Amino acid sequence: MTDTHNPDDPTDAGNEPRSDADSEPKTDGGRVYHEPPETAPISDRSPVERVRAAVPSGPRALRYAIAIGVALLWLVPLVGLFMASVRPLDQIIQGWWNFETLTVTFENYARAWTFQSGPMRQAMWNTAIVTIPSVLAVTLLGTMVAYPFARFDFPVKKWLFFLLIVVMAAPPELVAMGNYNTLRTTGLFDTYMGLILVHIGWGMGWVVMFLRNFLLGLPEELEEAARIDGASRYQIFKSIVLPYSAPALVSVAVIQFTWVWNSFFFPLVFMRSRENQLAPQVLPLMKGRLQIDWGLVAAGSVLTMIVPIVLFVTLQRYYKQGMVAAVAD
Repeated sequence: MTDTHNPDDPTDAGNEPRSDADSEPKTDGGRVYHEPPETAPISDRSPVERVRAAVPSGPRALRYAIAIGVALLWLVPLVGLFMASVRPLDQIIQGWWNFETLTVTFENYARAWTFQSGPMRQAMWNTAIVTIPSVLAVTLLGTMVAYPFARFDFPVKKWLFFLLIVVMAAPPELVAMGNYNTLRTTGLFDTYMGLILVHIGWGMGWVVMFLRNFLLGLPEELEEAARIDGASRYQIFKSIVLPYSAPALVSVAVIQFTWVWNSFFFPLVFMRSRENQLAPQVLPLMKGRLQIDWGLVAAGSVLTMIVPIVLFVTLQRYYKQGMVAAVAD
């Protein structure tokens, strides 16, 4: 028996044309999904129209110009600092923007790393010893203090929160005067622990306020559901509050890390031994007495600021989430 099916004949029963139902969305378990197109949609606009649509309007162009101008104001000094750190002193004196004679060298970094009066290698290690515990402690303690302010009602709650704001607004000189004799008496003067405690106390005010504003956006239904399931306050804090606060905690950690790492006043007051000096204390020693070696100072500055920059670039996505949520709440 011969098969008379003709694949090219659209009227053949075996080759019926597709109906509109074949192109309708398909369902799978009650969910509707569409088949992806085989080719990208073609725009019916001409290239000139597309370019014209991409050009920002007057107000938006003005905002872009202002943003670019502010970015340049921040970037140009950084570029100049880096260029000064990789060039000899005789070329820096002529201006870092002068590229007629350009010699790139990393000798300034090697000299700063092993500087005799205060090697940057040891200074950065001392700074890390102070900064890391200060950041971890103030972040954890700040969360534990901010959560009751955001959720519980207790006597003198408003007055205690107002006291935290007052401490945050106090100048660092006032804090130094109050803690100088205390550290002397307790034997913590000129020690890492003493400086760590000062940074923790100084940072608690703004951390509590920041995290309280963030935790106000935590839905109470999550905690109520956990209490119905028999969870204790500690379990709720560990399993719900801390994971929910992760973006805000990252924001707090980045800001506190930058402040403590770059802090100059507190180490200047509370750290006197040369072997305990931090990176911001060593930088002024590199300028010399008779002539300022700008290449050495620039190299030390770049080494000091590279750690906070790397930290921010690594965690910037979580930093943005935490900042936006805390401000919005």
